[in-house]
Formats: sequence, C-alpha cells, structure tokens
Amino acid sequence: MTYSNEAVLEALRRAQLRQVPWVKRPLVFEFLRTQGLLETVRQRTAAAPGYHSPVDIAVLTDSGKSEIERLERDERALHWDDLRVLGYTRHDEPASVIAP
Repeated sequence: MTYSNEAVLEALRRAQLRQVPWVKRPLVFEFLRTQGLLETVRQRTAAAPGYHSPVDIAVLTDSGKSEIERLERDERALHWDDLRVLGYTRHDEPASVIAP
C-alpha cells in the first residue's frame, strides 16, 4: 500500500503526541515500522492493586524523529500542496541538501 507524505506526517505526529496501543494501531503504523520509523515499547503498568496486563505502545525511533522534522520542514514550504499528495518516499538526507 502507498501512503502520501501527508498521511505519513500525520501518523508520525500521532505516535509522537499520543500513546497509541499497538493493538489499536492504524494500518499506516505497520508501514512506518517496516521503514524503521516506529517501534513498540512495553508501557509500564499502573501501580494500582490487581493485575494489569502490559501494553505495547508505538513510539518514534531516532529515524522517525528525523523524518518528522524533515516532513514538517516540507510542510512549511510553498510547494507543500504538491508534495503532500505524492506517495511517501523516505529520505535519509534533508531535502534541502544540494549536491555540489
């Protein structure tokens, strides 16, 4: 499945700002994990009496943090309206880098 730049940016933001249980993840999270942008971590259980089963949540990797910064830079660019609908392609270097 192909995701747009806008869909990837929104999913990365969702993982960054909320504790999304992996079992309730949107499909785009699976794609982001294969790209190395998300991983799962075990959330600590509540300190309340009784048994609370552990929950795996989605979190950004270091690559995911870099990628959200790049996409947010692109979002502020004048050509975002064109970029946001394009199919997402991971860039390991910032888009603003120009080769000599």
